[in-house]
Amino acid sequence: MRDETLIKVRDVMVSPVITIDAEETVEEACRIMGEKHIGSVIVTEGGKPSGIFTERDLLTKILLKDHSLIKEKVKNFMSSPLTVITPDFELKEAARVMTQLKIRRLPVVHKDQLLGIITSADITRVIGESPLNI
Repeated sequence: MRDETLIKVRDVMVSPVITIDAEETVEEACRIMGEKHIGSVIVTEGGKPSGIFTERDLLTKILLKDHSLIKEKVKNFMSSPLTVITPDFELKEAARVMTQLKIRRLPVVHKDQLLGIITSADITRVIGESPLNI
């Protein structure tokens, strides 16, 4: 029987992570998200994660304001600073961070290297597959 408090983020995270350079356009970010059927991309600068661009950013910062912004650089609309965790975080702690910050995605980073991403959907899946009564 497995104990959810002992599950590490590295056991659940999705890897590799889909990224986009900060100088790319919002339009390109949307194209990638649509093709990959994902709700976010990690924005990188100099190869290092610097922010996240999500469906919510698209809706609240762009579409509700001005459609012409779709040609702007994604870095102008990403959520930053980026909240990250390490692969050694316990799953329960990752869930707690997400709840406290009201976010649904946490990039997993070790020594400035992007290793993966964990989402609220990943945590829900693990709990749903658990034989334990939670």
